[in-house]
Amino acid sequence: MKICLISFDNWGYDEKIANELIKMGHETSHIKLLDFKYKYNNLGERILNFFNKTLLKKNIKKIKTEEYILATLKNKGTQDKIIVINPERISNDCHLEIKKFSASYIAFLYDSLDRYNNKALINNNIFNKTFTFDKKDAQNHNLLFLSNYIHLEKSLLKKNIKYKVLSISSIDERYPVINSIVDYLDERKIKHKTIFLGKRKPKKLRKSVEFTKTKMTQSEIQKKIEHSEIILDILRENQTGLSFRIFDALALDKKIITTNESIKEYDFYNPNNILVIEPDNISIPDSFLNSAYEIVPEEIYQKYTLNNWINILLKDD
Repeated sequence: MKICLISFDNWGYDEKIANELIKMGHETSHIKLLDFKYKYNNLGERILNFFNKTLLKKNIKKIKTEEYILATLKNKGTQDKIIVINPERISNDCHLEIKKFSASYIAFLYDSLDRYNNKALINNNIFNKTFTFDKKDAQNHNLLFLSNYIHLEKSLLKKNIKYKVLSISSIDERYPVINSIVDYLDERKIKHKTIFLGKRKPKKLRKSVEFTKTKMTQSEIQKKIEHSEIILDILRENQTGLSFRIFDALALDKKIITTNESIKEYDFYNPNNILVIEPDNISIPDSFLNSAYEIVPEEIYQKYTLNNWINILLKDD
C-alpha cells in the first residue's frame, strides 16, 4: 500500500513506525514536522507573529507548517492510507484538506484527551478511525483502543547492572511523587539512577538526583535501561494509558514500579515483575526487589510488537 505518516516525532518513535512500514513492503513517506524549520524573513515578521498569536490567535509558523504538509501531499499524490500521530497541533481545516488525499485517514493518540485543548477535533468525524492508547478515553469518547508498542529490539544479552532502579522524567506534576520515591530509596540505601530533564533546575533537588537541560536520545535512554534492574514509571494526571517506558521494560526484560493501576488489566501483568504503588503510601517489598524476572510468554509479547501494532492500525473493517 501507499501510506503517508504525518507527525512531529519529538522523541523519535514515529520514525520507527515509518521504517517498519517500509520493512513490511509498503510504499511509505513520513512528513516529519519536527524537521520543518520556518525562518522569519526579518525581525518585523517575528514581532508581527507575536502579536498575531497573542491578539488574533493566528500563528505564522503553524500556517506555514500546514502549507508544507499540504504541498508535500500534493507532490506525493493520493495515498491508500494516511496516519497522523497526536493530531491536535494541526488545525481542523488542515485535517479536512489532508483527508482529500486518502479514503482512509487514521489518527493515533498517545496523549490523554485531558491534555487536549481541541477535543472537538476527535468528536467531529474528521478521521475514518481514531485510536487512543488510553482505555478510559476509548470508553468515554467512543474511540478505538490500541496501546503503545514495543519499539526496541528484544534483548538477548544481560548487560552489566549498575542500578537497582532507574527513573528518567521531565519536570512536571510528577516531580513531587518521584522525589518522595527517591527519599524512600535513599533511606533504604537502594541504588538508583534518577534523572530529571527540564529547562530550569528545580528547587529542592535531591543530592542523589541528576538534572539535565539536554534532551536524551533513544539510544542513551536504552543504555540506561540496560544497566538497570527496575524501571520507575509515574503516571501523569488524568491518564490511564501505558507509557512507552512500560514497553521498553518488556523489550529488555526489566521489572517495573508504577503508579498506573490500569496495568493490572493487561495480559502481560505479573506481580512478580510489576509493582503498583500508591503515590501517598510508598512501599517496595524486599521480595519484589530481590526476586528474579519472569520472562513474558512469547505469544503475549508478540501482541505488543510494532509490527502487530501496525497490522491492527491498518486493518480494514
